Amino acid sequence: MRWTKLLLTPILLAFLGCELTDGVFENPLDREVASSKGISPPALVFYPDVVTTTAGGSAATSVYALDLTGVGMAEIAINYNQNKVSVGSVAKGEFFQGGNQPFFHYEDDGDSGLLTIYVGYLGPDGNAVSGTGNIANIVFNTLSAGQSEVSISNSSRILDPDAKSITLNGYGKGTIDAQ
Repeated sequence: MRWTKLLLTPILLAFLGCELTDGVFENPLDREVASSKGISPPALVFYPDVVTTTAGGSAATSVYALDLTGVGMAEIAINYNQNKVSVGSVAKGEFFQGGNQPFFHYEDDGDSGLLTIYVGYLGPDGNAVSGTGNIANIVFNTLSAGQSEVSISNSSRILDPDAKSITLNGYGKGTIDAQ
């Protein structure tokens, strides 16, 4: 009996000594949060959608598919302020898995501030993916202090394996805050 008191006392003290706080949930992958920002699925969003860094530092974010169904290919156009940030790197995310090896390519037009990402399955043994997931990981380098918006253009296209367009209801925006 005494050993149970010795064991339970620290556990109770730790539990009772904890301060519970109201969490702030700002996850753009949450449907309620996305809806509050005017985005309803299916959509393309950034996560995180706000990145704080130092002037001259880097800011990592990812492009996510939000509740997409039957995706075979994607062409994602991202606008950014080329006077505030530059594209440091772009890498394929985990959304396109299974089937044959997906094609992944990007083009960065730093003069106009347009990054275009191409990803999809090629050939007759291609596949389709559905759900919510990370399509691409992007690292932006900040060029000066201040806030800069990045946005997924409504010219972005999501296609099924037969190259038929899938309608998107939302195109996410993000903020890079270089302090």
